[in-house]
Parts: sequence; structure tokens; C-alpha cells
Amino acid sequence: MQQRQNGRQLILIGVGVIVVVLVAGFLLTNHGGQSSNASASGALPVVVAVQDIPQGTVFKAGDPISQYFTVKQAPKTLVPFGAYQAVKQITDLTLTPGCGPVRAAGCQGQITTTQTIYQNSPVVSGMFTQLGQYRQGVSPSFALPYGYVGIAVNFDPVNSVYGSVFPGDDVDLIASYHGQKVAGLKAPPQTQFVLNDLRVISVNGPPVVPGGTTSPSTSNSSSNSSSSPGSTSNNQANGGSLILLVRFQQALEIQHLKDFGWQLSVVLRSPKETDIPHFQTQPVTDRWFFVKGTNTLKTDPGY
Repeated sequence: MQQRQNGRQLILIGVGVIVVVLVAGFLLTNHGGQSSNASASGALPVVVAVQDIPQGTVFKAGDPISQYFTVKQAPKTLVPFGAYQAVKQITDLTLTPGCGPVRAAGCQGQITTTQTIYQNSPVVSGMFTQLGQYRQGVSPSFALPYGYVGIAVNFDPVNSVYGSVFPGDDVDLIASYHGQKVAGLKAPPQTQFVLNDLRVISVNGPPVVPGGTTSPSTSNSSSNSSSSPGSTSNNQANGGSLILLVRFQQALEIQHLKDFGWQLSVVLRSPKETDIPHFQTQPVTDRWFFVKGTNTLKTDPGY
């Protein structure tokens, strides 16, 4: 009887061992399947070029971008940082309003390739720019709002307020006419305000744009333009070269004054003026000093 009970116990133990082995085998098999699935799930979608796309290629809003790019699965370890995962991400770049960092109304959305994108190579964000064709960095022109131009005017120290003008200031432009003989014009020599409330965007160098680039030849000038108010600058020794932000017609007027011998100077406006005061001035002539002025010694010069 005792031997029979021992035999049953051995049978039960054997069955238990078999069950344990079967369960362990099932778990190992299932874990291996999960591992293989996890390995398969390590692939990521990545945008690649359908064909070679040369540097400088421009894509505008509405262009069939899907003809040039497609999405493929690639191992996660082979997908570079910043890679696009959908063609729509590239299309959305052309729909961005404005032109790059300026965000100006009236600009058309477009992107330009900054390098050659070879066939089947992953496409990353650094391969496009919104700055325009052949631009790979922000230049001083990006300091100009849409609809404006910049024009440079050179002044001697006295006529540029002895270095008191800094980027961001507003100035008025004064011009003196010397009375040259012009056909059909009989105007006496005179001095008058010609343009008011002009914004200065740079002094003695190109305007500085955040993230922009400045050529080595102008780096010293740029450092002068960014000096703090009250410091000694080259303005006091060499005069001031100001870049003014103007409309197109104003640029023509200033260029005419420069080309035809008018003597130019600027006066510095107070930053406390939030609008242009309602005032009128009269052109000053030699006769004005004797007839219109308040000089107690004035006399009629007889002309």
C-alpha cells in the first residue's frame, strides 16, 4: 500500500514538472514573439526625395510637392534628427504667411533648398529656408519692413548732431538750396525742412538683425552703430553715416538733394513725441532775416 501511494506521488510530481515546463516554454515563445514585434515596431516613417533636387530649387504654395518627396519606413537608428515624417510638413512651410522672420503682409510663401537633396536620402528641416532664393542667412535687408527701403546719407559731425543719433531714433531732414541757376527756376538761396519723422535704422554701418550676418569689412562699423548713448563714437570725429527707413518717393527726394548740391543736415526728434506736432515752418532766406525775423536790428535790404 505504501509503495502504491509513493508511485502516485511520483506520477503527480512528474505531471507537475511537465506542466511547469510547458508553461515556461509557452511564456518564452510568447516573449520572443513580442521581442520580434517590438523590433519591427522600431521602424519610423521618414520623408525621402524621389529624385535628385538641386540646391536653390524653389517650391511655392500650390506646387505638387508630393511628386518630389515620398514617405518610407526606415529603422529608427537610421533616421536623422529633425527628419520630416510626412510630406505635409514640407507643404505647410510654403503656406506660412510672410517671408521668413519678417512676416510681412504681401509676401508669398515659398521655400528654397539650401543644398542638393539626393534621391532616397532622408529630408531634414535644415535642407529648406524661407529666406528666399539663394539666401542661407538673415542679411541687413531683413531690417526693412515691407513697402520701405533704406537709403544712406552722410553728414559731417555738426550736421549729424555730434554722434547723438542712434538706431531707432527719429530725425527730420533739413536742406539748404544754394541758388544754382536752374532753367525756369528763380528761387533765392533758402533753408527749409524737406522730410519729417524719418526712422534711423543704422549709424555708421549696416543695420543689425537678430540672427543676421555681417560681413567682416563692416564689423567695425557695426560695433560703432551699437555703442551705447553717451559713449564716444566715430560720429564725433568723422561725422555720421545714417541709414534712413523711407518710402520709395522719399528715397527719390533724398537722392535728388544729394546729387544736386543741397546742403543736408538732420535734427534729432524727442522720443517723447508720439505723433508729429501740428506746426508750420517757413523757408528761411536772406530776406527772411530782415523782413520776417524778430531781429530788432532788421532793416529792409531793398530787394
